Amino acid sequence: MGLFSGLEQFGFKNENMKVYESKAEEVTQQEPVKKEEVQVIIKEDEFLFPKTYECPVCYEKFKSLSVRAGKLHSIGQDDDLRPLYRGMDPIKYDAIVCPLCGYAALSRYFNNMMPHQGKILRAEVKSKFQGMEISEDLYSYDEAILRYKMVLMCDVIGGVKTSRRAYTCLKLGWVLRGKLENEGLKLSAEECNKLHEEEMECIQNAYDGYVKALSNETFPMSGMDEQTVLCLMAELAFKLERYRESLMLISQLMSKKDAAPRIKDKVLSLKEKIRAEVKGENN
Repeated sequence: MGLFSGLEQFGFKNENMKVYESKAEEVTQQEPVKKEEVQVIIKEDEFLFPKTYECPVCYEKFKSLSVRAGKLHSIGQDDDLRPLYRGMDPIKYDAIVCPLCGYAALSRYFNNMMPHQGKILRAEVKSKFQGMEISEDLYSYDEAILRYKMVLMCDVIGGVKTSRRAYTCLKLGWVLRGKLENEGLKLSAEECNKLHEEEMECIQNAYDGYVKALSNETFPMSGMDEQTVLCLMAELAFKLERYRESLMLISQLMSKKDAAPRIKDKVLSLKEKIRAEVKGENN
């Protein structure tokens, strides 16, 4: 299992590919928890429309399903900033893949291409790509997961910023979580465990990436300011059971005089969750 598993069908063998240069630490394993079945999504295609893109690698035009943002109704977010909406999961549609050459990126970055990156992607992706069938009505979670893995592969090959790779890992983790929440009751225990393990691998890589980015990148990162990134990192560290690191990030945020009230409230709540977990382990 790995973050690039499944891409063999498109012509890529990435057994040894790493998201970052150094090896990520092992993720502490834990049993996945099945959530209650989410109401079946109906007429998801009513939220979608085919948007035309021009690929910056092969220069051909193609269509990819996009979400009508005006039709979405927010119902909150998870603690790690994953947005939640009534009726559908728009995160599935943010990975844009050129069906002609295999170049893939998140929608906000799709046209952000340096000349040397285009050259590398033409040599390492376009030359090997064996094609991908594109659904015209809606994307299943399995399709969305593969599309995000294509994005992550292109991020690595193209040498994009560490924070951008971290963000892709985070969003891939969100899609894996969405599949588990929406389809978990239809899957075997083994399939649920695999989804959870792969989500945690994404969380691990997202956290490691943001740790690296703090030392050599400036804000904003992935469209987020410093306080938001530190708050996100504290939550990711908590999910990984790296409580000491999470508490250090919380202290760093609380010491900032200009920290937003919503950020302080969130990290104080997280601090209480850490205390509860540590207390439970010591009992």
